[in-house]
Amino acid sequence: MSGAPVHAALIVGPAGVGKRTLAALLAQSLHCSAPHRKPCGICPSCVRFASGSHPDAHRIQQQKRILIDEVRALIAALSIVAYEGGVKTIQIENAEAMTPQAQNALLKTLEEPPGDTVFLLTAVSLAQILPTIRSRCRIVQLPPMAEEAVREALERRGISRDIAARAAALSGGSVGEALKMAEDGAFWQLQARVMQAMDSVRSPVDVWKAVEALKDDRPAAADVCGLLETSLRSMLRLRTAGKGMPANAWEETLAGMGPRFLIKRLEAVQTLRRMLASNISWHAALERFILEYVEDVWQS
Repeated sequence: MSGAPVHAALIVGPAGVGKRTLAALLAQSLHCSAPHRKPCGICPSCVRFASGSHPDAHRIQQQKRILIDEVRALIAALSIVAYEGGVKTIQIENAEAMTPQAQNALLKTLEEPPGDTVFLLTAVSLAQILPTIRSRCRIVQLPPMAEEAVREALERRGISRDIAARAAALSGGSVGEALKMAEDGAFWQLQARVMQAMDSVRSPVDVWKAVEALKDDRPAAADVCGLLETSLRSMLRLRTAGKGMPANAWEETLAGMGPRFLIKRLEAVQTLRRMLASNISWHAALERFILEYVEDVWQS
């Protein structure tokens, strides 16, 4: 970092896009004793920070609920002079998990921040952060990562190109989500079932067999919808931009369909999601989706 840092930053973005990593790098940079290219990673301050033992670096790790006592304990540490004579950093991960009482306790310190302290907060959304907290922080928005960047990040971690590409397409721009999917064997078994079920539908009489094959997958309905959508979008890119290639038999069928058909099927996936959100049974919603699909195939 160069120049005088702001006293508080709120880093916002989807899960898995690097909010905590960025906050940690900023904090480490502030403690780094190297003259240039901070954080250097090798000076004593950087080493202590990386090991979690730096006396002037304080952190509330990600959790479902952050109570007022935790925030008060953090604030109490600010009354102690920095051990290394520099800045003190306060990291609060998943800041939206702070209760209103905890946020109000933090607010009092943000209104009159100690001159030697920098607050680094992370959150998925601003919705649950008090406006008074937001107004006293510099908001840093991290957008979802590009699909290609997510794929490359997975490949650098030793994940095969095919799995990395499929996980990246389903990740919503989140490396964290893509990694979880890539390493989840049950997820790829689900993908195989969904693709096989859709590929088995050749006429209306096949609909019930496809529904039966997926009847136990209601708990993974969101993933099923995501898999259907990803295949349709992938083949739409192939038809309109010449990018991508079929990854399974059902996608080979989709690749022969026109853009209008694929767009209509994408709209049907959204309808499927709305039906499930309205508590329509999994069996009924899935049956309607697959029946409309095969009817459209016949008309194409």
